[in-house]
Amino acid sequence: MINNLKEKIRKKIPRFLINFYHYFYSLIGALIFRFPSKKIIVIGITGTKGKTTTCYLIYKILNNLGIKASLSSSQFFYLGEEEVENKSRITMPGRWYLQEFLKKSVDNKCEVAVIEASSEGLMQNRHKFIDFDICVFLNLHPEHIEHHGSFENYKRDKGKLFQNLLKGEKKFFRGKVVKKTIIANFDDYYSDYYLSFPSEKKITFGFEKSLNRENHIQISKFKLTPRGSYFNLVEEEEKKSFQYFTPLLGKQNLYNILASFCVLRSLDISLKSVKEILPHIENLPGRYEVIDNKTFKVIIDYAHTPDSIQELYKNILEIYKPKRLLCLISSAGGIRDKWKRPEIGKIAAKYCSEIVISDEDPFDEDPLKIMKEIEHGVKNYLSEYDFSKPYQIISERKEAIEYLLQRAQRGDIVVLIGKGAENSIIKGNEIIPWNEKEIVLEILKRLRDKKSKINKIKSV
Repeated sequence: MINNLKEKIRKKIPRFLINFYHYFYSLIGALIFRFPSKKIIVIGITGTKGKTTTCYLIYKILNNLGIKASLSSSQFFYLGEEEVENKSRITMPGRWYLQEFLKKSVDNKCEVAVIEASSEGLMQNRHKFIDFDICVFLNLHPEHIEHHGSFENYKRDKGKLFQNLLKGEKKFFRGKVVKKTIIANFDDYYSDYYLSFPSEKKITFGFEKSLNRENHIQISKFKLTPRGSYFNLVEEEEKKSFQYFTPLLGKQNLYNILASFCVLRSLDISLKSVKEILPHIENLPGRYEVIDNKTFKVIIDYAHTPDSIQELYKNILEIYKPKRLLCLISSAGGIRDKWKRPEIGKIAAKYCSEIVISDEDPFDEDPLKIMKEIEHGVKNYLSEYDFSKPYQIISERKEAIEYLLQRAQRGDIVVLIGKGAENSIIKGNEIIPWNEKEIVLEILKRLRDKKSKINKIKSV
C-alpha cells in the first residue's frame, strides 16, 4: 500500500524536480564527504549490457595485480576484499550513497574506484560532483525507452557520464598523471557519439580493425568452447599478437574483457601481466551460469533485453550444440519497456525448441497481461513462418522451472532468463525472496531422489 502510494506520488511529480532532488542530494553528499572523488582514480562504465561484468573484471584484475580497488555495481559493492551484496537492486544508488562509497574507498586506501553507471542514475544527476577519470562506453540498444521518453533521450542520458570529463582535477596513479580518457566499443554503431565528447585520450576496442586510431585493442581470432574462450589480441601500437584464455563464456564477454583491457592501458598497465590472472576470474553468479546435471545442462542468465537474449541463445547453440533448447522467458512490469515483450516472444520462438512463459517482476502490473503480451510475440512468429512449437504460460516461476527440468532429456539445455542472481521477485507490495540457482538445485535433487526411489522399487 505504502509503495503504491509512493509510486503514484512519484508519477505526479515533474521529472525535472526529481532530477533536481537527486542533484541536490549529490551536492550535499559531496560537501559532507568533502569531495572524495578528487583523491582517488574513478572509472565509470555505461552501456545497455555488460556493465556489471565489465566492472567486476576491472575490479578483480586490479586487485589481483596488487592494486587495491573498490566497486559499486548492481550486484555487489566491494571495498578492497570486503564484499557486500547489493540487495536494493539499484544499479546506481541515489541520495549521497556514491559519495559515501567514495569516501569509504579513500579511507580504506583504495587506489581506484569502479562505478557502474545506469541511464536512470545519469538522467537523475546521481553522477554529479564525482570527478571521473576514465569513462567507458560498451554498447547501446533500445532499453528503458518509456522511462526516458525516446531512444534519443536514452542515448543522451548515457552521454552525461562523458560530458564534464575534462573539468576534473589532475590526478596521479603510482606517480604518473592519469589522462582523462574515453574508452568506446568501436564495433557499436553509436561509438562515434560517445567518442565525440572532449577528452585528453581516446581508446577503442572491438573485433573490427580501426585504421584511423592509434589506440585500438582488437581481437584478431577467437574460439568459443564449453570450457571458456580462447582469443588472440592485436594491439595496434605493438603490432604483435598474444593469446589469452578466459573461463567466461560467449562472445559478449570478449567485449567486456576488451573494455577492461582498455582501462588497464589507460592506467599504463601492461596487458601481458593479465595473461596469468584472466583464467582464474570466474563469471559472476547468475551471468551465463551453467549447472551441469550430467545428462543435461541448465543455464541461468540475467538477459532481459531482446538483443541480449538473442545473443545468449546464439552463443549457447554455437558453443554447446544442444539437442534442444527448453526456454523459460519473462519480462518485468511497471514502466520497464512494454514494447520488448512481444519481441522476447519472437526471439524465443525462433531459437527455442519448447517455451514456457512465466513471471519475473510484475511490480504493480497484472502479471498475466505481461505474459499474454509475450505470448503474442510467440504466436505471431510461429504463424508468420507457418510452423509450430510447444509453448505455454505457467505463471508461478518455480512451477515453470520444475516443468522444464522434468521435460529435459539427454543433450538438452534448459535456459532461464530475466532473474540471474536477483534476490527477490516483486509483486505489487510483496517482495518474495528468490534465488534462482538454489531453486534449480533443489528441484534437481528432488527429481533425482524421486527417480532413485522408482529405480529401487523396480529392482525389488
